[in-house]
Amino acid sequence: MKLEENVRLARFTTIGTGGPARWFAKPETLDELVELLRWAGSEGHAVETIGLGSNVLVHDEGIDALVLRLAGSLAAARVEGTRLVAGGGATNAVCFPAQWDPKLGIHVT
Repeated sequence: MKLEENVRLARFTTIGTGGPARWFAKPETLDELVELLRWAGSEGHAVETIGLGSNVLVHDEGIDALVLRLAGSLAAARVEGTRLVAGGGATNAVCFPAQWDPKLGIHVT
């Protein structure tokens, strides 16, 4: 897992604006997420998350925090019986593909 410093967040927003995150990482596993949260807590850094960027405005001066974009298994989804189990970074496109309709008993168009 790569912990980056001063990453411009404009590329992670749909309107393409926003200053840098003091720290930025894309954890792909629960272990990586826990490690990052422990590090931030021990250093006294605030933690923010960013998804697809369509509902976020980032100040031009940036964010003095660790910004996380969940990836890998944290952005995956699977069906277990009649339940959809999804990571916090899973998009609607990942969570509701048409082929899962019969398993979940829902109709997605």
